[in-house]
This record gives sequence, C-alpha cells and structure tokens, in this order.
Amino acid sequence: MTAAAATAAVAVVAAPSPALAGDLFFSKSSGTQVSTTWLEVGELPPAADAPGNAHFGELWAEDLGNGRARVFGTVHDVQCEVGTAPYLPGGGGHGEPAPEDGPCRFLGVRLLDGGQVTLTIDEKLTTARLTGTLAVGSGHGESTGTPAVDITWTGVGATYTDRESGTTVDEYGTWTYRYDVTGRDAVVTRGSAIGPMVFDDEPGESSESTIGRYRSSDRQRS
Repeated sequence: MTAAAATAAVAVVAAPSPALAGDLFFSKSSGTQVSTTWLEVGELPPAADAPGNAHFGELWAEDLGNGRARVFGTVHDVQCEVGTAPYLPGGGGHGEPAPEDGPCRFLGVRLLDGGQVTLTIDEKLTTARLTGTLAVGSGHGESTGTPAVDITWTGVGATYTDRESGTTVDEYGTWTYRYDVTGRDAVVTRGSAIGPMVFDDEPGESSESTIGRYRSSDRQRS
C-alpha cells in the first residue's frame, strides 16, 4: 500500500476538539494504527452469515492505549461465476446501482464496528497483533455476528514518511490542515483469521497491510 493510501486511511480517525475562540476552530490528534485489505475466495460456513464465494474486506484498528483499540471496517460479499477472477462489481454498497449482468454479482455489505478486542503495536512499527471478538452488523442497527479475531502483522522494508498540508480560502474563512504519517508496509501472518475466514490460505487470495503512526491538525478562522 502506498504512503498516500496510508495517509488516507489514518486521516479518517481524526476527531475535532471544541473551538478555542469565537471565530477560531482548531483540532489536533495523533495515534498508531494498523490496516489491512483482503480478498477471501470461496464459500464460508453457514454460521458465518456471509453469502457468496468471494469476500472483499478492509479493517483498521487504532491503538487507544493499555491494549484497548478502536476497530472499524467493511466486508463486501460477491457471487462470481466459476472460472471468473473475483472482482467487486459496480454498486458495492456505495449508492450507485450494480449492473444486472456480468460474471460477478454484489450481494451485500457487512460492517465491522468495535467489539471486545486487544491490540498491541510495538514502538518500532515492526509487529502488531489484534485478538478478541469483533462486532459485525448490517448497518441498520442489528448485529449479525461476533466472530473471533486473531491477526498478526509483521512490518517489512523500511519505514517511510509522508506529509500533506494546505490552505483553503473561501467566503467562510481560511482553513489550514496538515497530516504527517510515519508508516511501514506489513504482511499478515498466514493462519491469521476473522472467524472462519483465514488470510491467504487459498489460491487467488491476497492481502495488503500497513502499520503506521500519524499526527494531524487543522485550523479554521472565519
């Protein structure tokens, strides 16, 4: 995963603080997190409540200290014709209609949002591990499962840094932002799993991961 992609992943967790003055808004946050995206090929057991024969997933876990973590992500379930390389067709839960024809058909999306988990990330961004149970839902308020999770990440290659900053001026005022990321590409240890889904244990499966540390700030004056 590129440094730019890692930046996009960590930026989503920034949370604003209260305004410091009547016409000045300022927020700042920092943290450490791991992320992974994957393709799972094949049907999962009925107990997994995951229809289809291909499953595209993404997960982020942010270290909140003392082993606590914030976890969120999505899994898109797809049914593909035999002999077709799995892909996520148009639609995919993003508002646009999915095509009615084609070798792969989008079946639905499941949300990963919290759970009872423990996350450890070492200071040098070389290893991380997430264990416990995840909370999975449909996005309509109901829970669809609490699968066990045990994922181990190992950093590979050198760390990289990425910085994005800019200023926007419009009729509402001036907005200045900055994101700094120190990250490392990572691999998921074979045998890591979310419920019955095991990472990279079948032909055609893949995953990409990062371990990173970020700092973000933004300021708006009206």
